[in-house]
Amino acid sequence: MKTRGRSLFFAILLLFGLLHVSFISAQVSHGGMPCPEHLLDGSGLRSTSPDKSLYVTMPSFDVDSLLREDSLASYGTLRFAHKFRVSLDMENSGATTYLEDGTKVWRVGITSSGAFSLNLLFTEFEIPSQARVFLYSPDRSTILGSFTSANRQESGVLPIAPISGDSLVVEYEEPAGADFEGRLRIGEVNHDYVGFRLLPSKLQAQECEVDINCNELGNLPQKRSVCLIIVNGTYYCTGSLVNNTAKDDAPYVLSASHCLFPDGANPPIDAKMAETSVFFFNYEVPYCYSDIKGTMEQTIAGATVVASNSDYDMLLFKLSEPVPVDYRPYYSGWNVSGVMMPPFYMIHHPVGDLKKVAIENDAVTTHSFMSGLFEEKSHWRVYRWDLGISEGGSSGSPLFDSDNRIVGALSGGQSDCNTTGADSFYELLRPWSQPKEDGAYLAQWLDPINSEAVVLDGKESNGTPCVRLSNIRPTDDFLPKTESSKGYAAGHNDKGYLRYAEKFSVEGASVIYGIYFVPFMGSYSEMNPVRVSIYSGDSEPTHLLHEQVLKISNTQYYSSTKKFKDVEVDSWAGKENYLRLDSAVSVNGNFFVVFDLPENTRRKFALKHSDVRSDGSNTAYFYHDGKWHTFQENPLANGGTSLMVDVVCQCMSQVSQPEYTYKRKTSAVVKENGRLYVFFDSNKDNAQVSLYDMLGRFLGSVTCRGDKALMDVPEGVTLLRVVYDDYSETLRVVR
Repeated sequence: MKTRGRSLFFAILLLFGLLHVSFISAQVSHGGMPCPEHLLDGSGLRSTSPDKSLYVTMPSFDVDSLLREDSLASYGTLRFAHKFRVSLDMENSGATTYLEDGTKVWRVGITSSGAFSLNLLFTEFEIPSQARVFLYSPDRSTILGSFTSANRQESGVLPIAPISGDSLVVEYEEPAGADFEGRLRIGEVNHDYVGFRLLPSKLQAQECEVDINCNELGNLPQKRSVCLIIVNGTYYCTGSLVNNTAKDDAPYVLSASHCLFPDGANPPIDAKMAETSVFFFNYEVPYCYSDIKGTMEQTIAGATVVASNSDYDMLLFKLSEPVPVDYRPYYSGWNVSGVMMPPFYMIHHPVGDLKKVAIENDAVTTHSFMSGLFEEKSHWRVYRWDLGISEGGSSGSPLFDSDNRIVGALSGGQSDCNTTGADSFYELLRPWSQPKEDGAYLAQWLDPINSEAVVLDGKESNGTPCVRLSNIRPTDDFLPKTESSKGYAAGHNDKGYLRYAEKFSVEGASVIYGIYFVPFMGSYSEMNPVRVSIYSGDSEPTHLLHEQVLKISNTQYYSSTKKFKDVEVDSWAGKENYLRLDSAVSVNGNFFVVFDLPENTRRKFALKHSDVRSDGSNTAYFYHDGKWHTFQENPLANGGTSLMVDVVCQCMSQVSQPEYTYKRKTSAVVKENGRLYVFFDSNKDNAQVSLYDMLGRFLGSVTCRGDKALMDVPEGVTLLRVVYDDYSETLRVVR
């Protein structure tokens, strides 16, 4: 990218900071389910208002023209969502129903043809404490909510994360005798015309980017401070939770001021855009398995601006609510001394993608970034990353020093996989305590006790922080486990197995808040739901502690243009999903997470699990003939394994989990001629090298003799399976 003088400053800045987007998630919600459909179809109703049309259709717009403009734009905001400004309320839109018990149910449908997803902004959200709001897809495969008066921000607005597809329904339930009559107004509808949540997607980060959990820095708690920010329903940025000298868990998020420029254009900031921002935590690839999308359920909607200074590009948010303990927040420390040592690293969400890391092993230097627009000598310059790059959406990303303290945040730059451009981070020390006006410096908020500290370490949340318990090892492979038409070892199959469990162990009293799971296939069905339970027990599930329906917000992708016709997605499949329990569950010692599948197999469900382990270790169980069995007895698995199921635990004492170390013994390179070269760390006599597509279908194999093997590989993403002696490994190959 070349610069063209001072007038292009903000365009260049924003190319590395802002992307118009739409997204998929669920905010902090309060459980429950929408009104059953049979109560809304006219039966059991006292009165209805059928004269109103339920759906409101957004006007059409020229998507091809927008895509053409995007492709020609060398600079400026990268746009991926079209905003409709509307004014939909209970008086002018939708249909109102009164149930027999007097409950008022207002529903309005919104459709925008061709949208990959839709997200809304309530510009008025005033409801009584007894009322609830849900959003769901027409088939109810995706449900967000409930949202209650507890979700209301002081500003009265509420941004809602999106639902895949081009239609959604808003439902408001107000019981008879409520404190007052609620008021809702939908002011914005955002139409995603690119589909960034599809995998693969036009908005995936560049190939030289490195997933945070595929690098040793992924073991640091600092990664849990970094969040993806969706501003105003249309822009990406990155931010980080920061500690303060009071160490009181105040939810401050550091980012870049240009993230709040109106329409991504020019300063000053529009502070009201903070109220419509959504913050996503822990959006990262699990287990260094980059073909699984990370969870997007852990979000907080809304914030206020407590400090900003466009002369330096500094911005400090305060979130609308404390970060929930099950999000496992970490509050990163900072260094404003001006004395710091390499290596330096940046954790970020390029193009709104999964969390990445970039590393600079050399010293950074002070320089002037866009002289005359920013203060002179106010930015750190990373001349060339040794690993990774920045991209659009990376703006606001923290730059950490060798002591894992933040020293700056990204303003812009020119780094790229194919070039050696530099990146610029505003120096945290510059807007620290040199106020031009109130709210223009950081020390007021990050040093509230006036300690005059110049360095502060990061910290876990106060009290007992949560940890994520997992039985998955770094050495585990995750090929889909099927046996022709017989079904899935951990899902629906011709054996009739319908119950599966994963075993965990803790020492001492602990509390479970949520469950991560990765299904091979599955979706929500109101009539035939999957149920999740937690049992205590020594060697098998024995005593029921908790049970609830499995309902996840980001449950399905929809493809509505030919550009993505080859993308195969099936509801929860291929994504890490997070189920927040309706109530925390106390455990002690051994406990089990149990999945109960419905007998109706119209919507099949199957959990991913590790491939059979050579050492025979096992934590997975299935139920058959009135008793529980280990997976060594499962004829569709025939060996020890672990389900891709983790739990978020507030563990009061040391967790019983073994440590594993891992070093790859195989590497693979695709040459320009399409030939795949596989290299081993030593000569092998009979290594079997097999190729599979992303659905686990066998594509071919070769037997290696020596220290390398070669074979043809098709275009796209495939899985390379290497087996020799008692060693096995799976690698992802992209051509």
